[in-house]
Amino acid sequence: MKKLKADFHIHTADDPYDRIRYSSRQLIERAQHRGYDVLAITNHNAVTYNAELVEYAHQHGILLIPGVEATIERKHVLLFNIDYSKERINTFADLRKAKTEDSLVIAPHPYFPSPLALQGKLKENLDLFDAIEYCHFYFSWLNFNKRGVQLAHLYDIPLIGTSDAHFWWQFHTTYSLIEGEKTISGVIQAIKQGMVTVVSSPLSIFTLWKMGMKLPLHLMADLIAYSGILGSRWAEIKARKYNKL
Repeated sequence: MKKLKADFHIHTADDPYDRIRYSSRQLIERAQHRGYDVLAITNHNAVTYNAELVEYAHQHGILLIPGVEATIERKHVLLFNIDYSKERINTFADLRKAKTEDSLVIAPHPYFPSPLALQGKLKENLDLFDAIEYCHFYFSWLNFNKRGVQLAHLYDIPLIGTSDAHFWWQFHTTYSLIEGEKTISGVIQAIKQGMVTVVSSPLSIFTLWKMGMKLPLHLMADLIAYSGILGSRWAEIKARKYNKL
């Protein structure tokens, strides 16, 4: 069986919070060029998924899975193939009621230095999570993914590589290879069974500097806050805005 190249954490211009410069269709086009088979667009508290977009992805050889990066109890959680609205799923108790056998829940960047990261909430609600994200944003000398990897190994939870792309340069830095059927249910079940290979390598400081030099000041500020390089205090400013959504 062919391994499916996939990314399950990407933002597009439809995101109601982040300032993304590329559209969902442009993402699909670039993903086809990069040889992807499966994508999930995970905008903040908004599901970017409709019949036209599904068909556009299909025309480009890509299976589109409905997803969202939801804010639940002030923490970010990736939800897939779930009937989502912020009013319907606002707490972890709500998520327990909404989740089905055909749904997928992933813990995104759970131990990154941000108030939006799950931190202790992950272990408190471990029964809800089918996989833990291995995020692209790390260096050889600084890797906030390590605690998530340790937890995944301890409790036999699959790791899944994602780009969490907000900028073009982030896309294709980390991704997953899935051994499963190219259907929504096939991909979700394969992930739950641990049929996933993470493909990733650390970023270089030169890459970060080079890409940062091309960004307007306000976008560079977003990137710094997102990365956690300046610590959680900076990121907390961003978190307050997310929590108002």
